[in-house]
Amino acid sequence: MHALFAAEGVPNGRFLPADIKEFYWSAAAFLIVLGLIIWKLLPVIKEGMAARSDRIREEIVEAERAKVEAESELSSLRSKLGDADAEAARIREEATSTAATVKADLIARADADAVEAKSKANVEVSASTGQATADIQAAVASQAAAAAESVVTANLDEATHASLIDSYIEQVGQS
Repeated sequence: MHALFAAEGVPNGRFLPADIKEFYWSAAAFLIVLGLIIWKLLPVIKEGMAARSDRIREEIVEAERAKVEAESELSSLRSKLGDADAEAARIREEATSTAATVKADLIARADADAVEAKSKANVEVSASTGQATADIQAAVASQAAAAAESVVTANLDEATHASLIDSYIEQVGQS
C-alpha cells in the first residue's frame, strides 16, 4: 500500500497533502469554523437542550399529577362500586323481606278466606239440613196423617167417627 501512495506522488506520507501550507490553512479554517460554532451555536444548542429538559420535566410533573388524579378517580370509582354492591345487597334483602311479608299476608288472607268460606258453607249446610229435615218431617207428617186417616177411616165405624168429630169441635170451641 505504501507503494501505491509513492506511485501517486504523495511526498509527505499517507495523511498529509503534498503542500504542507494547505494543511495549515485547512486546519486554521477548521479551527475558526469550530470556534464560531462553539461561540455562536453552542449557546443555542444548550438553550434548546435546557428548554427540552424543562419541557420533559413539566411533562413528568403533569404525568405524575394525572397519575394521582387517575388513582384518586379509581379509588372513588371503587368505593362507588363497593357502595353499589352494598346498595344492591340491601335492595335484594329488602325485596326478600317484602316478598316474605307479602307471602305471609297472602297466606293469612287465604286462610281467613278459607275459614270464612268454610263457616259460610257450614251455615248453608246447616240451613239446608234444617230445611231438608223440616221438609222431610212435613212429608212424613203428611204421609202419616194420610196413613192414619186411611187406617182410622177403615177401622172406625160411624158412631166412633161422629164421637171423634164432636170431641174435636168441643176442643176447638174451648180454645
